Amino acid sequence: MKKSLCLLLSIAIATLAAACTSLPLAEHIDHNAEWEMVIESLDDSCKRVTIKSSEVAAPTCEGHTLHYENLGGRDIDLTITYAASKTCEGGMEIIPTIENNEKGWMVQSFETPSLTALKANVDDAFLVPIGTGFRIPIKNTLELYEKVKNTEDPNTLFKRKDKWRWCQEQSRFCLSVAYPSEQCTMQWVALQGKKGGIYFASHDNRFSYKYINIAFDPQTLDTQIRFRYMLECFPGERVEVAPTVCKPYEGEWYACADTYRKWFLAHRSIIERPEWIKSSRGWLLAILKQQNDEIIVPYEEIGGLLADAAEERGIDILGLFGRGIGGHDRFYPDYRPDPKMGGEKALKKGIAEAKAKGKRVVLYTNGQLLDMNETPQYWPDTGRIISVRLNDGKLWQQTYHKYDSAPARHFGLACHSCATWREKMLYLAKDANDLGADGILYDQLAVSKPTYCYHPDHGHRVPKIVYEADRLDNMAYVQREMTKINPEFVIMTEGLADYELNTVGMFHGYCKGSIVPQKHIMRERFDDKGVVQYFTEMFHYTFPENVVTIRMTSPSNSRFSMNYNLSFGFRNELELRYAADREYLKHKKVPKIEDYVNVRTVSSVKIIREMEETGDPAASVKYYKQTLDFQQEHAELLKHGRYLAGNGVQFEASSQYAMANAWATQDGKRLGVLVWNLSDEEVAYDVAYKGFKATAVYAPDMESVKFGDKLGAQSLHLVIFEK
Repeated sequence: MKKSLCLLLSIAIATLAAACTSLPLAEHIDHNAEWEMVIESLDDSCKRVTIKSSEVAAPTCEGHTLHYENLGGRDIDLTITYAASKTCEGGMEIIPTIENNEKGWMVQSFETPSLTALKANVDDAFLVPIGTGFRIPIKNTLELYEKVKNTEDPNTLFKRKDKWRWCQEQSRFCLSVAYPSEQCTMQWVALQGKKGGIYFASHDNRFSYKYINIAFDPQTLDTQIRFRYMLECFPGERVEVAPTVCKPYEGEWYACADTYRKWFLAHRSIIERPEWIKSSRGWLLAILKQQNDEIIVPYEEIGGLLADAAEERGIDILGLFGRGIGGHDRFYPDYRPDPKMGGEKALKKGIAEAKAKGKRVVLYTNGQLLDMNETPQYWPDTGRIISVRLNDGKLWQQTYHKYDSAPARHFGLACHSCATWREKMLYLAKDANDLGADGILYDQLAVSKPTYCYHPDHGHRVPKIVYEADRLDNMAYVQREMTKINPEFVIMTEGLADYELNTVGMFHGYCKGSIVPQKHIMRERFDDKGVVQYFTEMFHYTFPENVVTIRMTSPSNSRFSMNYNLSFGFRNELELRYAADREYLKHKKVPKIEDYVNVRTVSSVKIIREMEETGDPAASVKYYKQTLDFQQEHAELLKHGRYLAGNGVQFEASSQYAMANAWATQDGKRLGVLVWNLSDEEVAYDVAYKGFKATAVYAPDMESVKFGDKLGAQSLHLVIFEK
């Protein structure tokens, strides 16, 4: 039965790939029905049992549908249907259905069948939406394998926080990232070859909790790409798991992004942002008061020091963190104005003065953390009750210890399935509006991955997946209610996630790619070195209308970081976090390492390195403003245009450390190609775009540029094309 089934499905996928016979992978595609299910007992033990396809009786087969009965000797049935995709032309869907009649057990997860006979080629690469995007070249992975074979602990060869790992038991490289979270921002991956590749996606219109799992055998080149769906299938329930789509494609990876975007827009809208967000230049993130009670910026300086520093650099939004009585990462969710900083009257006045100077103001609120230490009455009366409980009966907990001179703060995690927390979120948004702010940032709500809550008193069944639909529903609820009060009011969050595009006006970047990489790490992509390379354009090409800030935890931005910002379509950020940062911002004085000696959670070496790379502070501020002015002068392209990345760009340069990204106006009649020279020497380049004629070239820091001029070290040119 399994042999004939495998043959049948191989024929089916080969037929679907018939239009793409030039694909190097098509002839290698095979299919079998390997899958894995985890069930969990509903008693206090919360015991989990794994059921694998290799351990159960062979299925019955009706056409392209498989039926499994009594999995693992339990009253759980599984149906897997393979069919031509309804939403992805030329692709195939795998749609599992689970029927659970096993008393006392819940189906907790299901990992889909894999294309185990899929073989990668040496020149292929995985494209994975880790943060804004990463590329994993097969060639470099094979080179790493040569080192792995001779290393006692192979994972010491991997850079910190890389997700690509050597799995010793399986003798293969593995990757597993959770969606939606900072780890994984979209539900699609690609295996990209020289002339095409394979698009793998979960067309899950619930945007639910799942893992993208990739496994690669360096000896055989066998490749598996699977989705592990996290579930709540209780006894007596039948659950249709979201479709997993496999589709061969020709050409570049843009075809995958276009396919995913088309599917996405059929199921989810993208919020219409107010004009001040669409045109925003970026923000100055200022922590007014720190966790150790140290006041960095009193309220009276919001409209002075902060607004003036932002104006000097061309920034138009102030993000006020640590604005409450407890300071940053303390007393949450108590954000009462601090009398030590001037009280409510001074806070309102400071916000009003900043707005009078043309600045918008967004107030910080944590969207999930509840201080377990000193929140007056909130924790003992409410917080401990609405916190997420784990399966061992303990409360979920997160700790922040930022200063040697202050104790660690311990936080519970508010359960978003509790109406109490939803109403608290709305209350805090209304309070921000009453203080005169233009928006509120709910910190961490596109960073944290979903989890299970086992608390019996939250009004949800146990266990319940939280930080999934409930998180989004709460944000949408606040956004709708605040729009009634103030249509210009914006909801922000930290991180990046496509499923929040219908509520979030601007993302405060916190994920791989939105945090500026070090120059030498970024250059690995151009050297074709490194096992995991930055592929920053992946998210922005898919969703060009999204507004997200770069993340720079420093009061200075180097020329490299400013150019990175423009080249990938971010909005700029400047951060004032510590007393020494204030001195740099106000007096342009570069601090010393000992100025950060009391700070536990920041690398003073990293901050100072960024300042040293920035060079002369006065010259840095000048280039800072020049680049933001430049982005605004060409806003029709660089802010409001359709980001094309390198799609269609014909580009050559005398150095490998140069790249070109394109933007098109909404009417498609004009193009701008931004050429970035990452090297420390000037380069000659040639750029063209089929069907368009180059008409002008501009640079942010030069009055005039001519065609044929070389591009200076660490510099930008914007070449304008018209039909």
